[in-house]
Amino acid sequence: MDKLTYQYLNDWISGDDRAFKQLFDHYLPKLIRFSFKSLKSMEDAEELSLNVMLNIWNYKSNLSTIINFEDYLYGILRNQISRHYRKKLLLTTELDLVPLQNLGSIDHPEFSMKELQQCYENALNKLPVKQREIFLMSREKGLSQKQIAEQKGLSVHTVNNHISTSLKFLRKEFIDYPEALSVVVFISTTTILTQ
Repeated sequence: MDKLTYQYLNDWISGDDRAFKQLFDHYLPKLIRFSFKSLKSMEDAEELSLNVMLNIWNYKSNLSTIINFEDYLYGILRNQISRHYRKKLLLTTELDLVPLQNLGSIDHPEFSMKELQQCYENALNKLPVKQREIFLMSREKGLSQKQIAEQKGLSVHTVNNHISTSLKFLRKEFIDYPEALSVVVFISTTTILTQ
């Protein structure tokens, strides 16, 4: 981030809303170009990029703790793009109505999606509170390990350990039907994102 951009950011955080326009004008075209490469739709790229700038506007008070503003912006945009693709996938079919055997190679089609979802929630509830919270921030909010570390005041290494330990535990809980775990985690994530 150049000095001028840094100055605009500080001015805006300090209360000069005109400085936000400078940030907006500087970053919006870059965000649109970045998202267009992935989305191949200018309308979607513009919408998601505007959402990023709206998020920045709405959460201005949190920006003083952000170490790298550009990384933060692009991280939000990547999350927006991921959510966009997940929503598109959900719009194509109502997943609760799809038989489990059609969702992939599930060895236990006798389980309903709701039963598997309940098993997943029960397993999550067995995790220590902090571990569960960090795992859900990663999987259901789509935050990067760096973003979680910044929000929680932890090292990235500690966040990584919490997520890895959670995944190992969940795999043990789903030992009888491991293929279903990824489906359940995916559906839980997309359900949260579309609510």
